[in-house]
Amino acid sequence: MSKSLIIAIDGPSGAGKSTLGQMLARELGLLYIDTGSMYRAVALAVIESTVNETDDVAVGSLAERIDIDLAGDPGSLRVTLDGRDVSDRIRDEDVTQMSSIISTIPEVRRAMVKRQRELGKRGAVMNGRDIGTVVFPDADVKFFLTAALEERAERRLAEEREHNPAATYEQTLADITERDRRDTTRADSPLVAADDAIVIDSTGQPIEQVFQRMMQEIKQRS
Repeated sequence: MSKSLIIAIDGPSGAGKSTLGQMLARELGLLYIDTGSMYRAVALAVIESTVNETDDVAVGSLAERIDIDLAGDPGSLRVTLDGRDVSDRIRDEDVTQMSSIISTIPEVRRAMVKRQRELGKRGAVMNGRDIGTVVFPDADVKFFLTAALEERAERRLAEEREHNPAATYEQTLADITERDRRDTTRADSPLVAADDAIVIDSTGQPIEQVFQRMMQEIKQRS
């Protein structure tokens, strides 16, 4: 398998992008890049700074200045912000909420796209919401993962309870519904399947079954 292979995985929150992206990267021996973690790192930087999240220019400038790096095994990816390991901190609720806000800012998205292209140019499995349409429109294989809203909420709730035991299904469902609205209606690179993306609805499907389907598609196209 070519080390310069670029696999793009897009889709809404809770669709399985992270889990499947990690599985593919490990199987293919490629770098795994979770772009959501990069936006979370920016969100944390905003929280820790004096910058107001409603000041698009200031937030965009901050996103340009900070140093974000991803390293480690796909299943235990470590995220550093200016040399500090923030892998656990960026999963906290305040960062999640801030990330949803700042990720709609065009200046932030441009700064992150630039970094994502640099990280992925030697080959990677990259997941996000605009990988196949904006970051790597010429990716070797593009997937768009989706699933029923209720199932996505259940998956996300299981993840959130690892960091917040008090999380509820109702709140998680409301958060995902709002995130879907923001992602699909933002002016800058909205969430949409690329014209040549392989769309997979994972509702009710075991993760291994979806993984095998994706591997089969990759082998046919690379």
